[in-house]
Amino acid sequence: MKSIITPIFVIIITFFFPLKSFSHVEHYKNVEKFIMEIFKDGKRIGFNNYTFSRNGKNLIIENKTAFTVSILGLNAFSIKGSSKETYKNNKLISFKSDSIQNKKVKFVNLYLDKAKEHYFIKGSSYTGKADLGIVIGSWWNHRVIQSEKNISPISGSINKQTINFIKREKINLYGKDYDTKHFVIILNRLNKDDVKERRYDVWLDTTTNHILKVNYSKYGLWEYKLKQVIYSK
Repeated sequence: MKSIITPIFVIIITFFFPLKSFSHVEHYKNVEKFIMEIFKDGKRIGFNNYTFSRNGKNLIIENKTAFTVSILGLNAFSIKGSSKETYKNNKLISFKSDSIQNKKVKFVNLYLDKAKEHYFIKGSSYTGKADLGIVIGSWWNHRVIQSEKNISPISGSINKQTINFIKREKINLYGKDYDTKHFVIILNRLNKDDVKERRYDVWLDTTTNHILKVNYSKYGLWEYKLKQVIYSK
């Protein structure tokens, strides 16, 4: 898929967001839960929720995702999965996920090697090493619009991404107005003969740095919307 972006609006992300502003997960230190809803062509079809817990220097983010797309009463596409992301001293040390996608088993098991020089991934789509600068492609983490590569949280495939800042926008979600920055992510899968580009539009809250909305097209319009953030008291 070719991306169509007017050149005057295309500005590399690093100009607007210095690297240091995306270098840690402390932005989420008071967050307990992200509640996201998934829509297909305007119809709610499922959820994508993240729960945050802390144990000493460790931050653990657990995800539950489920959705079903039905056509003429039949299940055409579905995913049900869970994952666990673990950070120590603000650095990713492990990630594990298990999913069922259209009755097919998908999984990822990522861990930091003993020398702490790289990650090792064993996934349903890729097994091998990954650079330390890579990020899990989870929609709770605003680092997905800063990193040059991401790992699919469902299959472990590695994607190269180009990130462009489009413009500042006001959007309305669930009756509330937000000031946002609109980005476009163009993904290319590195470890498969897949030359097709995938485009994701992402809206970032300028106040909290939370990802509020993600849109992409695949047999229709898909939307992930952040409905609620629950903070610790």
